[in-house]
Amino acid sequence: MLRLKTIVVLSIALLFTVQAHAVTLPDAESVFNNYDKDITNLQKSLGMFQQVITGTTDPDLLYQVYCDISRTYLTMGDHWQLTKTDAVKDYEAGEAAAGKAIQAEPKKAMGYFWYAANIGRIGQYKGVLNSLFMLPDFKKYLGKAYAIDKTDPNVNEAYGEMYYELPWIVGGSDTKSLDFLNTSLKGDPNFTLPMVIMGKVYIRQDKYADARGILEKVINYTTPSFRADWAMFDKPLAEKLLDSIKDKK
Repeated sequence: MLRLKTIVVLSIALLFTVQAHAVTLPDAESVFNNYDKDITNLQKSLGMFQQVITGTTDPDLLYQVYCDISRTYLTMGDHWQLTKTDAVKDYEAGEAAAGKAIQAEPKKAMGYFWYAANIGRIGQYKGVLNSLFMLPDFKKYLGKAYAIDKTDPNVNEAYGEMYYELPWIVGGSDTKSLDFLNTSLKGDPNFTLPMVIMGKVYIRQDKYADARGILEKVINYTTPSFRADWAMFDKPLAEKLLDSIKDKK
């Protein structure tokens, strides 16, 4: 009898220990948000995100987690040389995760945004012709996100980047690009990616003083909304762009 009681007590203690160490969404997001310190945090966070939704039927939680998973795969694809993964497969996995986010909450914007973002990355990775080929689907899903939330900083940044990247003959426009980038920054003044794209626009317009101003701001930023993205992408790109115009007047 004593042995049985001991087993029961130990089992209850183990149950409470497991519950106390259950992975939460903030736990997983914290690991992702520090991928600049350890690139393997991207893979680690994927496993943690999957643990968060194991057994749940809560559509709001499923939506949030699948958006996070989609973003994580996209980030892995962007840094494939460090993650040693297949960029296209990462983006395709990100697209699939975004599709699950849409299924969970079809009336929310970010599932459509991450779906579009991963489609766009596949096109960019494969080259200009593929990018143009995939443009209709990109615009379709980004448009759905925009129809739901016209003020979202990510959605507006994506439109700003799209209008910068597109050749004018298929709708590219520096004016539209800057309009969307400014709207993005109104929604989130600490979002450094639209600042970098603004720098690109100014360089193309030969507005080198404006470009230097915005790029130096990015480099010296102390409170970026997405610190890891800033450290791994925005700041290095701003430094590269700034160096490219060092002799320009």
